[in-house]
Amino acid sequence: MSENDQAWELFFKETNILTKLDSDNLAYITARELKHYGKREPRLMAKIDTLALQPKIFSENQLSILPVRNASYAIFKDKEQSSFYKFSREDIDLPIIKHTPAVDVSTFDSFSTNLGLNESQALDFSLISSITHSFISESDIWLTIRGRQFSSKFDLLLPSINQTLTIEKVQIEIDAGYESKNAIYIFEAKTSRRADFNVRQLLYPYLDWKNRSKKAIVPIFFIYTNGLYYLYQFSIGNSLDSTKLVKKSCYTIDEYHYSIGDLWSIVIESSSQLKQVSGIPFPQADDMDKVIDTVSLVYNGFNSKKSIASELEFDERQGDYYGNAACYLGFLEHSQNLFTITPLGEKLVNEKFRSKRAIIVFTALAQIKVFYNILILFLGRNMDLSTIDNNELAAFIREEHQLNDTTIFRRISTVKQWLIWLKNNLYLT
Repeated sequence: MSENDQAWELFFKETNILTKLDSDNLAYITARELKHYGKREPRLMAKIDTLALQPKIFSENQLSILPVRNASYAIFKDKEQSSFYKFSREDIDLPIIKHTPAVDVSTFDSFSTNLGLNESQALDFSLISSITHSFISESDIWLTIRGRQFSSKFDLLLPSINQTLTIEKVQIEIDAGYESKNAIYIFEAKTSRRADFNVRQLLYPYLDWKNRSKKAIVPIFFIYTNGLYYLYQFSIGNSLDSTKLVKKSCYTIDEYHYSIGDLWSIVIESSSQLKQVSGIPFPQADDMDKVIDTVSLVYNGFNSKKSIASELEFDERQGDYYGNAACYLGFLEHSQNLFTITPLGEKLVNEKFRSKRAIIVFTALAQIKVFYNILILFLGRNMDLSTIDNNELAAFIREEHQLNDTTIFRRISTVKQWLIWLKNNLYLT
């Protein structure tokens, strides 16, 4: 159970809020009450930015929380989970646009690598490389908003209980706001992919700036992961369920290209270096970009499953899965509940080009016996995953790992996602 779970369990145990919510669907609480009964900082208790971070007692009772004034919150019944926008598989598996920057970004020493960028750096690189301009189809935009501020007064409808909240003087944070002649583009940025996000992060800045300006206010959710830039443009109204995705794209800087022959050469060379991985669970971390992001986080000092989970906004169990997957590939080591980076992990982090990082991953997989056999099958079928039966993959896993069939077939999901990732990221010619 997470610290937030424990704090909320304690809060509800010590108050009658659940009873009030059952009768009225809405209750107001203060930061002082949260700290007194929950024994934790209110801002941490109320920071529920993804469904994975939702406290168990919230999901069990279909609850959500929103700030309404400085140091004051509303907890309410949210049966449809309107507080969160959930990305579909199609939203995540976007075709990658290979973008040619308007300037030679290699001349910028401050952007010597595009792997370990934080949110602000990723936004700035997207702007400098003209990715942002390309997405919004505007050539003249200027960074005019960034950081925390207190909101103006606005109303917000809670559709699931048909009640209106009045929001005033709530602290909001805007990662970047770009202004053009006719519009203001509000960006909420994240590093590493998200399956969902709390719409408050776009909704509050949108409603606030709608009051402040007569220009069009355009909310954009921005994700940076391992050299990929995802931009999602939304339309928003004054209701919690009004967030609609209207435009989406994924960009990367055009890079090196490889051939099937290059991959076969790596597999052949790996035949004399094969190893069996022992003492590390077979991977159950579907998102390879997030595995690489995890290596970058450890390189930058986030070396526990708790700190990894906090940065990537998922639960600690997922932090363990992704850290262990990086260990399985040889990029990290795990000892005394902490992850440390290996020389191969440092090579991965310090590689400037996304496609070359993909080759490092491909080579690491080719040197692991079970994946060596899988890659031979994959290349032999022209990297067409539809021609590979799950039973074929299961046979290779069963040969090297003592797992029951139920577990093996669950792990096949990760294997398939990694093979798809390789095909999409090696820029084959």
